[in-house]
Amino acid sequence: MTKLFRDVDYYVVQARNSTQRQFELDFVDVITEYDTHSTELVTEDGQMIEIYWRILGDYDCHFIKETETTLMKGYPGMVEEIVSMLRHIEVDVETLQYIITKVGMSDQLFTHLLSTVDLSNKS
Repeated sequence: MTKLFRDVDYYVVQARNSTQRQFELDFVDVITEYDTHSTELVTEDGQMIEIYWRILGDYDCHFIKETETTLMKGYPGMVEEIVSMLRHIEVDVETLQYIITKVGMSDQLFTHLLSTVDLSNKS
């Protein structure tokens, strides 16, 4: 039997399928903060995620908080320098898409973006 890896996608699926109260009871061991409308936790891969809840306790949306990635730790300052260069040239969407395609990340980005969209359309 393999262990299920608890990453951002895992917690988002769990949140979408439960109420805030039930989610917080189920994952009390990884929750770092909570209040009436949000829950913050750290995933097994070290990402911080904040889940927002509607008034009745249903999943609303989530936000991945900025944390230093393993790649950033391996190359201190380089990612910040790249971001600075992109801001300096006031990069547009087409150029950014070109860059993402050239580094071979377009499929991965597409999959990640799809996993973060709430298609349930609850009001």
